[in-house]
Amino acid sequence: MNIAVEAEVLNDLSEARLAPPVATDSGRLGPLWMNQLRSVTSMPWKRRLAKAAVLIPQIRYWEQQYGKISDAEIRRTANALRGRARGGEKLTKLVPEAFGLGCVAVWRTMGYQPFDVQLAAGIIMHEGGLVELATGEGKTLTATMPTFLNALVGKGVHVATVNDYLAKRDSDIMTPLFERLGLSVGVLQQKMDDESRRVQYRRDITYGTASEFGFDFLRDRLKLRGGQMNQTPFWNAWLGHGAPAAADPRVQRELHYAIVDEADSIFIDEARTPLIISNPTRPATPEESVVYVWADKVAKQMQPDVHFTLNLKKDKIELTEAGKQLIRYSNAPAGEHSHAMDKLHEQIEKSLHAHFRFTLDHHYMIIEKKVVIVDESTGRPMPDRQWRDGLHQAVEAKEGVPITMAASHAAQITYQNFFKLYAKLAGMSGTLMPNFKEMRRVYKRWVTKVPTNKPVIRTQELDAVFPTEDAKFDAIVQAVSDICKTGRPILIGTRSVEKSERLSAKLTAAGIEHLVLNARQNEQEAQIISRAGQMNAVTVATNMAGRGTDIKLGAGVAELGGLHVIGTERHEAMRVDRQLLGRAGRQGDPGSGQFFLSLEDQLLESLGLNRQAALVELGRRGGNRDWNAFRKLFHLAQRKLERKHYRQRLDLMFHDRFRQEMLADLGADPFVD
Repeated sequence: MNIAVEAEVLNDLSEARLAPPVATDSGRLGPLWMNQLRSVTSMPWKRRLAKAAVLIPQIRYWEQQYGKISDAEIRRTANALRGRARGGEKLTKLVPEAFGLGCVAVWRTMGYQPFDVQLAAGIIMHEGGLVELATGEGKTLTATMPTFLNALVGKGVHVATVNDYLAKRDSDIMTPLFERLGLSVGVLQQKMDDESRRVQYRRDITYGTASEFGFDFLRDRLKLRGGQMNQTPFWNAWLGHGAPAAADPRVQRELHYAIVDEADSIFIDEARTPLIISNPTRPATPEESVVYVWADKVAKQMQPDVHFTLNLKKDKIELTEAGKQLIRYSNAPAGEHSHAMDKLHEQIEKSLHAHFRFTLDHHYMIIEKKVVIVDESTGRPMPDRQWRDGLHQAVEAKEGVPITMAASHAAQITYQNFFKLYAKLAGMSGTLMPNFKEMRRVYKRWVTKVPTNKPVIRTQELDAVFPTEDAKFDAIVQAVSDICKTGRPILIGTRSVEKSERLSAKLTAAGIEHLVLNARQNEQEAQIISRAGQMNAVTVATNMAGRGTDIKLGAGVAELGGLHVIGTERHEAMRVDRQLLGRAGRQGDPGSGQFFLSLEDQLLESLGLNRQAALVELGRRGGNRDWNAFRKLFHLAQRKLERKHYRQRLDLMFHDRFRQEMLADLGADPFVD
């Protein structure tokens, strides 16, 4: 009989452990499960979740059986599963036994039992799906079950995350667990040499950032183009047949199976930023800098709608006839390091972007007299990245720091194309469902929403809108002061370094002790964010800083109402707002959140410059108005930006696909320039 389980059953199952099935071998389920069998709705993600739920009683059965054996027998059982997997038995048939054995290893190593919802999510990821698992539901532990199962075939499993700290932390936490199961664990870190990387990739499981995996792939392609590899097939060399493995310069093995943590950050936020290996940069000479310095000088003289027009929808700047006339009589540079007039116009447009679209301490920072890009989604600095086509040099000229020569590209690939190279791909995040159509279209992966282990009791108050940013920040300071009297911890999310420091100054002036987490404290982010749930703690952070680190409530905090989250602006994507609010109310804890907005918020630019200017003017005039009536404009602005970024990601996908097909037709490597 084809039995399906309603997805919501998992909520009930996670509250109390059910007895193992009466007759697992017959496929019949125990009476407690049978009472909860109901037809599934037509929603595909519920059917996938129901299919995973059917296996949970079998996993619990094997968990009970393996719980009776010694650690040495656990290792032997894991080795037996490894032999069956390498002998060709389908991994799907090993799910109940492998997951059951994994549950026992988790209990003996960490002292707790995986929840049913974590097992269901693990089953879906084993099948190559993406799961939405709410913040605080234990995604790191959830990934261990499919990681263990897929590592049994001996081809390597990559667990990708967003930064070096999380990769190292997760590998340190999970190494004792996997070693108990007879598997080896490696971790990639920045600035590792090739030999160290090769060793880490030879482990059964390798943790690292998504960018490290991608850049190693590109570096290996460059080595192959350079003729550094003999003709012995790679797997034969690695297994010891034929030439020694050292003859192969590549550090990676084949791309077998990957689990991507914080998948929305990597698949969506980073999708518009390709991974690029550039030739080494060097400081530009005064003669080589002349065009950038001249363009910066001219851009400072230009006025919007007079000398140029700005199309926010397309994020495009175009010179008017008045602008071109100004350039014509601006003593344009000539000589060896100058350009033709059309190229000079393009550089002027880059300088206008630098002045009118790029903001210090929001889009970039100045560190040791260098322009360092700041990731708008995470708030983290990215010192190894540069804007292309003269834009980086335009920002350097704007800020008066030494100008570098634009680097040529040696190899490039997008996250979209890189992760599609894996034979099997899975991922997890707290906010994937809003982008399920894109995940299906671009990555050919389904998204499944997994229920929380305990009901979410977090409350969200309506957004509060204020006429000006000063009025908004003053209201936030007053709200923080009032909540601090109760002892509840507060997490305040900002969109930029500049806003976090401005709000910090107001809190300091009000005598409110607090910690600040932004790109300037990037290395301490996990330590700062982990203490944000303690009594009387006030933490100001860029919206996504500390992502991946749990905020656990201190003693007595739950009784006071839990963590309160304040958002100082709506983000360009609604799911990022959900991530921020999700920092409160984890695992059934109490919590609350609210956004404070103003008519001067940058988000409203997407409504059009004229409309935004009218709103700013209206706010500055003040008056006795119901400012909360403007809430709907912020949601409209978000939808416009989300559609714009979605189109940009699709354009990138089509452009990259066309580029690869063209290079392939020419017989060239599609990833190496």
